[in-house]
Amino acid sequence: MKSERGILKWPLLFTAVVVIVRVVLERAGVSDTVNNLLSVAVLHTLLVPIYIAVRLGKSGAERPYRSLIKLIAIYAVVARIMILPTYWAARIFEWTQPRFNGTWGSDVNAFVGFVGVPLGTAAVWIVTSIVVGGLIGSIVLAVTRRKN
Repeated sequence: MKSERGILKWPLLFTAVVVIVRVVLERAGVSDTVNNLLSVAVLHTLLVPIYIAVRLGKSGAERPYRSLIKLIAIYAVVARIMILPTYWAARIFEWTQPRFNGTWGSDVNAFVGFVGVPLGTAAVWIVTSIVVGGLIGSIVLAVTRRKN
């Protein structure tokens, strides 16, 4: 447990910056191609699980695989919570970026726009992060532990 302390601090701070910068760039009219490079989904599905796995592998933590899955789940949930206000703003201000499809329009009620789409999207990405990130992280963890 001691080796896990603080492991998510920097990834979460970086994620907050990515969320803000992406919204600013989207609102400034930067192309979707550029904005997609600032993907929180890539962070919580691929990059942060690798980071966590390396940190756990080098720390000699007890039950590292259990810790890996737990930390990926916590990180993915908190990261998706950071994104929720962007979906709400997209609903209120009718933002047209493709990632906000289904949050607003004449055929979209308030429940779907404020709750259904944002929480449904979050649930899919959290599960994907735990499964894919957990698999990739486990491989990285095994390699890292073998080297130490």
